Amino acid sequence: MALVVGVAMVRLAPGLALLALLELPLGIASRRIHSSRKQVLQRSMLEASSRTAVGVQESVATIETIRIFSAEEEEEERHSRNLDEELRLNEQMELELAGFTLIQRVIQLAIRVLVLLRSHQQLRDGSITAGVLVTFLLYQDTVGSHVQVIPQNPRVCPSIPVSICPGATPSPPPRWCSWASMNS
Repeated sequence: MALVVGVAMVRLAPGLALLALLELPLGIASRRIHSSRKQVLQRSMLEASSRTAVGVQESVATIETIRIFSAEEEEEERHSRNLDEELRLNEQMELELAGFTLIQRVIQLAIRVLVLLRSHQQLRDGSITAGVLVTFLLYQDTVGSHVQVIPQNPRVCPSIPVSICPGATPSPPPRWCSWASMNS
């Protein structure tokens, strides 16, 4: 669907289409960066949670020794440090999510503004009509809302970029992609 709409956009106004479709690689790049950062932070969060759980288990197991040596305050301080680390990582994850969301929306807005400025110039030059512009802008909304980045599917040929409409069923592979490569 998105490919068909993209081709229609290129046929209507090639210069505008290239400008509008610039949003796709920029969006993909920002999503990949966000995904890798999120994985790193989730791994750190998992390690911090593990340290907290191990610390609690050790404290419970050695509660009598802790009481004998009057080390309750030290144990409480260690537990507080572990919890503070978890809280810091959680806040960092939320902050980075907000930052990447902001970056993505700024990219979308900037591309739309550039498309509108360029389309205004083309309207004044007479190279496109108002009807072509309206159709193009509707197509741009369609492409922007339907294209998603999904993880590489091993059942699809590696040379095919993976993007589908939300809720759509994947189409069969093209004729030049052999079923043998998909089943291996």
